[in-house]
Amino acid sequence: MKEELEKLIEESFRYDPCYLPAVLKLSTELKGEKSERLDNILEDTLSEFSISREDFQKYIDEHRLELEAEARKLNF
Repeated sequence: MKEELEKLIEESFRYDPCYLPAVLKLSTELKGEKSERLDNILEDTLSEFSISREDFQKYIDEHRLELEAEARKLNF
C-alpha cells in the first residue's frame, strides 16, 4: 500500500486538498464500510484546510467518477 500511495503522489496526485480525503471517503463507501475514525480524520483535515463539508461534498459530486476510479485502482 505504501508503494501505491507513493506512486499516486508521484504520478497523479491532485493538488487540491480535497483530492486524497475524497478518494479515501469514496473507497470506504465502495466497500460498504462506515468508519467513525475516517470521519474524524476527514473532519480534522477539512478544518485544517478551512474547507466546509458543503464544499467537500461539491468536490466529490463534481469529480465522483474520477475519484471512484482512483479508489478502485488503489484498492484501499
